[in-house]
Amino acid sequence: MKRVLRFGILFTLVFTFTACSSDEKETVKPQKPPTEVKEKENDKEKENQPESNLPPTKNIEVEIEGMKEQRPAELQQSANGYHLYMLDLYNFEKENEKTGKITFANEPTLYGTIEKLDESANIESLKESSMKRAEEQTGKASDLPATDIYFPYFHDAKFFVKGISHKYDVVMYFVKEVEGELFYFSLNIPSKAEMEGVEPSLWAMLKTVKPN
Repeated sequence: MKRVLRFGILFTLVFTFTACSSDEKETVKPQKPPTEVKEKENDKEKENQPESNLPPTKNIEVEIEGMKEQRPAELQQSANGYHLYMLDLYNFEKENEKTGKITFANEPTLYGTIEKLDESANIESLKESSMKRAEEQTGKASDLPATDIYFPYFHDAKFFVKGISHKYDVVMYFVKEVEGELFYFSLNIPSKAEMEGVEPSLWAMLKTVKPN
């Protein structure tokens, strides 16, 4: 009888200890209130927003064969610390963590890219890599003076690399300083994209790129 009593007491103690341990393991750490998490996410999204006084739409100048005209464009925000104005029939997307891409809706192989550079960016190294890329893409690359760019706004570019294939596909790379910030631009103009005003429209949008 004593043995049975001892065994019963021992079993009760073991069961109680196990239950306590289980309760401790199942204890869940308190979670942050949803409102606090959402506030932090909103703060992060606002970090790289453009100035609040920028108009959501405005007319931008497009020059086609020497003729200048004003076309309506819509403000586009980039999470990488800049903004620009987009014309109708063009799309803006995130190509990667650093680069934004403008594409022509009717011909996605016609596009321009934008990358905001760090202050420590090595321009000479970027020029060399641009020469290599242009040669790989077209078979022939040239280091040209920035004044060879048709649009005077870009004549102060740090460098201008251009490649032309035997099919007359064109790629261009250049770095320009805009309001104290460096931007790396590229354009890909396939020969089949011969619609009037397409390439000039792309240049017009790149001209509106500004740091936030």
